[in-house]
Amino acid sequence: MLREEMSRFFNEELEGNGQLKASEARLTKLGRMEKNLQRLYMEEEISLADFKEHRAQIEAERSRLKTNIDSIRQRQHLVKADFEVALQLATQFDFLYENGDFDQKRLLCETVLKRLYVREGRITRSEFNAPFAIIARANGSGTVKHGGAGGTIGRTFSLTFNLEL
Repeated sequence: MLREEMSRFFNEELEGNGQLKASEARLTKLGRMEKNLQRLYMEEEISLADFKEHRAQIEAERSRLKTNIDSIRQRQHLVKADFEVALQLATQFDFLYENGDFDQKRLLCETVLKRLYVREGRITRSEFNAPFAIIARANGSGTVKHGGAGGTIGRTFSLTFNLEL
């Protein structure tokens, strides 16, 4: 269920990404502009020097836009991969935490948690790092669903810290 929600989330992000759509639309427009420029030159309405100058500008912008589009798509792919890793980690959190040594537990907590708020020796609030915050929001307050042979099971992040002052 969570994987389906995440898949829907990324599809919406992909379809709703204004920067990507704007760059792709501008790239299409540049193609039309280049054709119009060629037509103007062929009909001898502009000089060769003007044609070369405008075409160089179009090529420079086209190159910049293609780089920008590739960067956006790569970033989206990396973010999606981060969520997959975070989801896998979240579904195995209890096992990893219970079986880890002190350094592994600390690394796991640093990976999952962004900030803990402590008052009078008690944790009053916690903030998760980006992928885990979205997973927690999707399922409500740190609960992560994971599937197994018996179906989907709810798990809650429950961390105990020994605070030595």
